[in-house]
Amino acid sequence: MPREKSKPHDDFVNWTVRVVLWLKEHWKSALEIVVVAGLLFSIVIGASGYWKWRSNKAADALYAAQQMSHHSEDQMEALESVVDSYLGTAAGKQALMQLGEIYIERGRFEEAIEGFRKLAGKSRNNPMLFVAAMYRAADAELASGDPAGAAETYLKVAADPSNIMSADSRYRAALILENSGNLDEALKLYRQVVDEAEEYDAEAKAKSEERLIWLALKGDNK
Repeated sequence: MPREKSKPHDDFVNWTVRVVLWLKEHWKSALEIVVVAGLLFSIVIGASGYWKWRSNKAADALYAAQQMSHHSEDQMEALESVVDSYLGTAAGKQALMQLGEIYIERGRFEEAIEGFRKLAGKSRNNPMLFVAAMYRAADAELASGDPAGAAETYLKVAADPSNIMSADSRYRAALILENSGNLDEALKLYRQVVDEAEEYDAEAKAKSEERLIWLALKGDNK
């Protein structure tokens, strides 16, 4: 006679019986699993709560700093305190960006460059902030009288896989090289932007074409 197929109800009963028997034989192991799971859950919830509290504290400290006289000594010190205490938070990163602007304004270029590079390093999971921080580092290098360093920074950003504005980064590097007299390298970069630009790079491509035309009219586009 053909063997009867087991019914879903019977399968469920059999599975339940096996689970009960296993628990009776391994109740200590089951208890340990429950305890460990409970501890892990508590740790996750606690860490989440702590991070939220810390982020709120950072936001409050940043807000207080922003209410001070614009780019004053007191504001600079308050922003430095936010950076020192809460750099890992969004408010801490914003404070570091604002602090760098004050350093540039005061001619403290090395501190500005260091701060912007630190911000870029802390923002690898945020490509737009990473690029913005590196751009400001390049601006600080240029303001300090180091055009070669600024161009190199822009080229490093251009080569970064997370940068969706690589054409713009190359254009900025080319413009610095052109203005500092390094025409051969500038021309190479302008042409690279024109040849490799994607649809969303239209502005950088147009600017590069404009520079190539201008240099050709001057007789420098060889």
